[in-house]
Amino acid sequence: MTNGLVAVAPCSGFHHAGYAQVAGFCTFNGLMVAALALHSSNEAKRVGIIDFDEHYGNGTDNIIERLKIDWICHHSEGKEHRSPNDAESFLVRIDSIVEAMTDCDVILYQAGADPHIDDPLGGWLTTDQLFERDKRVFETARRLGVPIAWNLAGGYQTPLRKVLDIHDNTMRTCAASYMRPPR
Repeated sequence: MTNGLVAVAPCSGFHHAGYAQVAGFCTFNGLMVAALALHSSNEAKRVGIIDFDEHYGNGTDNIIERLKIDWICHHSEGKEHRSPNDAESFLVRIDSIVEAMTDCDVILYQAGADPHIDDPLGGWLTTDQLFERDKRVFETARRLGVPIAWNLAGGYQTPLRKVLDIHDNTMRTCAASYMRPPR
């Protein structure tokens, strides 16, 4: 789906690969590949990366530090260890996290399924809270007029259908935010 304001890459495995190593199911760092490609082609002078996977985007930070990049604004919620008690305060902060990227030409959003409360490698947000997370990201980016490209991430529940349901909800939320006329 693309309309000049939003695009989706239905793939995952992006944020653990660093400058010189693969890690954590990530063969390469797709977030940084996209950011570097956009920047080198002059399509984006400044890129925002919002990483709402359960796990810290250590590879992204590694590449930013190694290449001494100052034109990427990176937020990885996985730096903090969360519990269900943190959910409401996290949801309230999302608007300000996206608003901090107002000066970016594009936001790359990693929409993790593994923060789901039933995920064996995650476990602090309910299905409704993940929906609210995505809604806040998409609605705020749209309100600000900052294009957003998002990808799937994480999700280790079985059967796999449970993970796919979370990703489907992200897609539905995105479509509801962008496929309607502007306010």
